[in-house]
Amino acid sequence: MAFLDVLLGSSAARSATLAGMSPVVLLGRGHSGTRVLAWMCVHLGVKLGTSSPHVEGDPDDVTFTNKIKALAAHNLDVMSPEQVREPALRRFKAAVSKYYAGLGSPTGMWGWKFPETYLIAPYVARTFPRAKYLHLVRDGRDIAFKSHLTDNPRHRVGRAVLSACNGLALPDHLRAAASWAYQVDRFDAFRDQLPASAVLDVRFEDLCSAPRETAERLSAFLGAPMTDACREYAATGIDTLKVAQFREQDARLVDDVEQRIGATLRRYRYLP
Repeated sequence: MAFLDVLLGSSAARSATLAGMSPVVLLGRGHSGTRVLAWMCVHLGVKLGTSSPHVEGDPDDVTFTNKIKALAAHNLDVMSPEQVREPALRRFKAAVSKYYAGLGSPTGMWGWKFPETYLIAPYVARTFPRAKYLHLVRDGRDIAFKSHLTDNPRHRVGRAVLSACNGLALPDHLRAAASWAYQVDRFDAFRDQLPASAVLDVRFEDLCSAPRETAERLSAFLGAPMTDACREYAATGIDTLKVAQFREQDARLVDDVEQRIGATLRRYRYLP
């Protein structure tokens, strides 16, 4: 109880307590397959605040996820931990403290998966210098034909992202592609400020083609013993046919996407 009082108490005490933690933070643009990584983590014993009915793997705590969305919508210009705004940082620390308390203040591995966290990585890093990041990337040509909050101009987060990448006036498939590239590029620019050992990169396509090997990599990165539940999920719980879905689309639209986001596609080996 005393520990929880400190966590939810004064700002200075809370900051010091959070700084000593090592949460597992799953990052990736929505529809990239972060759900699969989330459930691998759950089967390895990581508390992510999600219950089985929530197949997407997002936390049940909607108050916490709404705080993340609000923070993302107003802080896209923050690119490093040194640039974070103190009032927003205090709000994030208070929100993540309550989320952690809601998990039962676990002493083992814990964290969260929520796509808009991708946009507030500097706030995560400032709060948790010892955080572990699982970074999932999926072929942007697939993402271009999947609508998401972050490419929806009618939502405040989507409008902010599309404004930042000059995508508001684009057709749907190019809006989604521009949103994907903006978020991946943004994290790649930020990650240079992190120790290489703090980030595990996973391509969705590699996860689908080699789920067992990906699970082993994840286990090693987290320092968590492999479990039978994780092995079984890797063997039977992943739809390995969800790769290269863009091939079902009009080739002219796919070509438009490749022209728009080719540099990011090449960096992740999706184009030669």
